[in-house]
Amino acid sequence: MTGDGGFSLRPKGRLLLDASTTQGSRHDERNLAGDEVRAARIGVEGMVGPHLFYTAEGDFAGGKAILRGTYLAWRDRWAGKDVELVLGNRLSERGVDGSSSSDGTPFLERNAVALAVIPLKGFYGWGGIAKVYGRDWHVTGQVAGDDPGNLGVARDVTSYLARAHWNPVKSAAGVVHVGGWGFYEDFPPDLASHGRNVAWAGHINKEVQVPLGVLRDPVHGAGYGMELGAVRGPVWGFVEAGRREIETRSDHVAVDASAWTAGWMITGETPAYSSRGGTFVKIGPQAPVSKGGPGAWEVAVRYQTLDNTDAPLGGKGREAELGVNWRLEDWLRLMVNLSHWEVTNRAGPYVGTDEGDSLAGRLQISF
Repeated sequence: MTGDGGFSLRPKGRLLLDASTTQGSRHDERNLAGDEVRAARIGVEGMVGPHLFYTAEGDFAGGKAILRGTYLAWRDRWAGKDVELVLGNRLSERGVDGSSSSDGTPFLERNAVALAVIPLKGFYGWGGIAKVYGRDWHVTGQVAGDDPGNLGVARDVTSYLARAHWNPVKSAAGVVHVGGWGFYEDFPPDLASHGRNVAWAGHINKEVQVPLGVLRDPVHGAGYGMELGAVRGPVWGFVEAGRREIETRSDHVAVDASAWTAGWMITGETPAYSSRGGTFVKIGPQAPVSKGGPGAWEVAVRYQTLDNTDAPLGGKGREAELGVNWRLEDWLRLMVNLSHWEVTNRAGPYVGTDEGDSLAGRLQISF
């Protein structure tokens, strides 16, 4: 940084190494193990002057290079409120889990609401964002086009998104969170079909999914959801629910998802919840391993459901999950998730109801 603080540049990166195994399915093809480099991101961030901030980040996982968070942000204070204006490709806000970066979320995978009640463009998208922050609330609006990392799914999609959260209780004793969000999307006129399968035993196992089926001639879509949660001392809990509606030239399809999540910071750290934006954030241990401490230990539980059966060939699923997180340093975290899942498919090679157990782990480096 210059002596007067006019410019700064800081490298940033994220490496997620995942492995998982699934057993108990009545279909042998679903009982498999694997590993993957889930994310290998490198980039820079910094500021130019007191108000202009920038981030440029590329992900090199999956055998290809794609842009992730790459944007300019102008931050200022207007009429007594903090304001942020963003231009570029940035994570869209949808719910607590869906609005949070993967270096703060309590489970390897985001919840069913974030994964299923999502625009066709995906998690990111080129466009503009406006955010306003009050003492105990925030509001954001976004107009987004294509996600450069998701162009194989759709092009020329325009999405309009909004989210707001409020902390009616905010004190040293605890925080109460209330929030809501929604989006509307126009599909391109030449989009012949749309379908989305949601992974239900982790990202690696492609054989355990909750399918939507193929929807012919989609015209437009919309989604909305609610958030309710609380943090008190080292304990936290959130409930999220959402619905996505897809209009085709001959049908109307609704997708419903819900997730109940709770956790406990065993070593006494404040839970990874930020009241400023109503999201999960990265936290550091009170006593990191490098200084002879135990690091930060967290145990979390989650129950979630997804119902795509309003679609002609849609399926449904439910999952109970236990997670243990060990943050050795503020930049290093180990995660283990154990889940019992159930899926019901109405088409494909796994027709009927099936269940099983999946064990997954992650080594996460984030700086």
